[in-house]
Amino acid sequence: MRGSIWLLTLLTLAVGVWVLLNRPMPSAPAVSGSKAASLVEMAVPPAQPAEPRCLTAPDAQVVAAPAIPASLPGRVGLYVARLEAGQKEFRPSRVVQIRPAEVFPLASNYKTAVWLETMRQVDQSQIKLGEKFVVTRANQSLGDYPYDHSDVETLALRMIMWSDNTATDILHTRVGIGGLQALADRQRLCNTRLLLPTKAWWVAQAGLGGPDFPKDALIGSSTRFAGASPEERLKMAQRLYIAAEGVSADRLNAALRPYFESRQWKRFAQIDRNLQNTSTPLEWAHYLWAAFEQNDLSPASDALFRKVMAKGYGYRRLAVRYARFGGKSGNTAGVLGFTGYLEAEDGTRFVYVFLSDEVPEIYTLYFERPAFTLINRALLALGATPK
Repeated sequence: MRGSIWLLTLLTLAVGVWVLLNRPMPSAPAVSGSKAASLVEMAVPPAQPAEPRCLTAPDAQVVAAPAIPASLPGRVGLYVARLEAGQKEFRPSRVVQIRPAEVFPLASNYKTAVWLETMRQVDQSQIKLGEKFVVTRANQSLGDYPYDHSDVETLALRMIMWSDNTATDILHTRVGIGGLQALADRQRLCNTRLLLPTKAWWVAQAGLGGPDFPKDALIGSSTRFAGASPEERLKMAQRLYIAAEGVSADRLNAALRPYFESRQWKRFAQIDRNLQNTSTPLEWAHYLWAAFEQNDLSPASDALFRKVMAKGYGYRRLAVRYARFGGKSGNTAGVLGFTGYLEAEDGTRFVYVFLSDEVPEIYTLYFERPAFTLINRALLALGATPK
């Protein structure tokens, strides 16, 4: 009797499990097409457009560029932008441009980046303004050079006011050979390269740059440098810097003389664009805007950055009124450039970038007058107030 009861119980349980597993599931309520779509959208967030890898031209009114003065030789690039008062991003209202996306050597215009990164590292307590520096055979570059035991501000003034190459190289190597590139990369400036101190690129051009830059294959080796991955390019720059430390300024000057006197301007330009620090007129205008308007410096460091930049070349050549100025120039054989930032009395900002190469002269400052004629005409076309 007891066994029959257990058998009946097991049979009842089995039947109950079978019923549960095989009963029909209730139907889901019907959902209209629009409601179904909204449920899908809730389940899968809409894809956000990816930020372009490289900086793209801002949506601005393009004003017709003035004619390039006939007395201005070489390949010319220009980007002059007007930004309205209160503008927080690089969104010009109007621009004047000539070859805005083509790559040019920056020459000494890159020294603005050295000063900006120096002040950034001062704020990060990596550099002290009171640090003193000594000029040595290893760090002396071409041209004049500062007194021993000059501090950071003294070197910066020499670098920006007088374009002193040794002062520049001392500060550049103090912030690190690769210390300038990171900021340009964060701004997505894909054509802006800021790696070599002045002595390093001249040592390469002189054929003294070691196995990476053999004298009889400068175009090929410089092309490899420009086209290398960022990691390999930095390694090449570091090796070139070490090679440059072993070359005295006198030896460098003697080795460069026949190079420049060959006057192979097209070849110079190709090597310069591969070796020197480079940018495009558009990208460098963006860099300058950020340097003055989005530098994240402390108030004291920002004030010192602006104080030194106000001593840069160009303010005497400008034919427009402004309340604040920061600028720089750059020239070497076949290369000439002028770059600057202006704040007008009404708060309007202007950024100008003039870059040129293939100039058939060793001393290119001969052409500063027509260069500023072009810059001033562009500024006036954008509504800057004449003096």
